Amino acid sequence: MIRYSEIFYSIQGEGRWMGTPSVFIRLYGCNFECRGFGQGRDQSKWVTRENMPHKTDPNIDKYTSYHELPVPTIGCDTSATWAKEYMHLTIYEEPSVIAKKLLELTPHKTWDNIHLIITGGEPLLWQKQLPELLMQPEFKTLQNLTFETNSTQTLVPNFWTFLENYQAHTTFACSPKLSISGESRTRAIKPNVVNSYSKVKNSELFLKFVVQDEQCLIEVKEVLDDFKLPNDIPVYLMPVGGTQETLNLTEKQVATIALENGLKFSPRLHVNLFGNAWGT
Repeated sequence: MIRYSEIFYSIQGEGRWMGTPSVFIRLYGCNFECRGFGQGRDQSKWVTRENMPHKTDPNIDKYTSYHELPVPTIGCDTSATWAKEYMHLTIYEEPSVIAKKLLELTPHKTWDNIHLIITGGEPLLWQKQLPELLMQPEFKTLQNLTFETNSTQTLVPNFWTFLENYQAHTTFACSPKLSISGESRTRAIKPNVVNSYSKVKNSELFLKFVVQDEQCLIEVKEVLDDFKLPNDIPVYLMPVGGTQETLNLTEKQVATIALENGLKFSPRLHVNLFGNAWGT
């Protein structure tokens, strides 16, 4: 059984495969909270954990679907996919059932030119269950698979072997969390884990850092020095902002920082196109 928050068909809005038609499954659970996003650098002014949006939403008991939820303006923009307050909205199903639903979302009931994105939360918390899902007959023509990960979860040997022998090409979309997330560097930055992803056969990885200012860039450079990855690994800077309002405050500044430092810029294309909405 696999617990997930939502499945949907949309455009990949971030990073290496931006603009690609993709089916997403958002798995439930995460090892981080990322409370700091959207709250600035002065932690004395941060909303306390007990007063974060997922703790104080007055309509929690009234929601019947994730699509009814507001996208939070502070903290993790997908907090509803790991906060226990929203667990009643999750779906817990057999892999065979999930596979059929995912295939049905493709426009022609085929994976031709369509990517499968396994996101979260933190999807690599589900390594034990994922092979059974991906081996369902509905995925026999799947060619491109992406894990959107915070890059802290070591690949277990069985899952590593599975990916190396799987017919689909794997992308690790790695998004290590900087200090603006509120997560500590010792918990968030795992060079050995990221390096191990880069060694999986039939795979590639790219790095995507959520940033808001020049201080973030200093941290990005430090992290890249720690990772010691090959120079051809793509590195993207992406602005803070799960909502259009927050993006408007940071997008141009982050694009300028990327240009000045010769780094790639990733917009949040889905937010620009579809606004503050789940299922995009």
